[in-house]
Amino acid sequence: MLDAVTVVLKRHGPDGVTTNRISEVAGFSIGSLYQYFPDKQAIYRALHERHVNEVRAAITQAIAENASGSLEDFTRALVEGLVNVHSSDPQLHQLITALVPEGPAEFRSALCEIFEQVAVPADDETRRMLFVLSGLIESLVHGLAEWPPHIPLEETKAETVKTALSYLETCRALRTQ
Repeated sequence: MLDAVTVVLKRHGPDGVTTNRISEVAGFSIGSLYQYFPDKQAIYRALHERHVNEVRAAITQAIAENASGSLEDFTRALVEGLVNVHSSDPQLHQLITALVPEGPAEFRSALCEIFEQVAVPADDETRRMLFVLSGLIESLVHGLAEWPPHIPLEETKAETVKTALSYLETCRALRTQ
């Protein structure tokens, strides 16, 4: 059913999402649709939750593959994984973000928690750095939903990773002064 919602959203935009259109595309009755989703907001939350699960999978993979690596290695793997999730269907991501506006704040908060687990903050300076890094990554990754197709994705991904790593390098350099 969520795939049908995605099709309807892309064809008709949020204002064109109706139970009739979703039912028609999904091949289910309207009654079946209401069994799972009492209203449109429940449908949009379910789409958002599916996206959140994809994000969780990217985070889990970055942690698993870089558990014993450096913060830079983890950051690189995390940003690349998150970019892949967010760039796979930028149009849908834009729609979900507009329909579930609290999503980016939830994402930023989750990133901060993940970074605090990976790089256990020993002081306020580290906590501040991890907070800013989480916000930076959230902004960059969600900004990719507006990525113009005439710019190659791989170069955009590389710039996104480079920006996050530059921030880490700057923080480290400032600490050693």
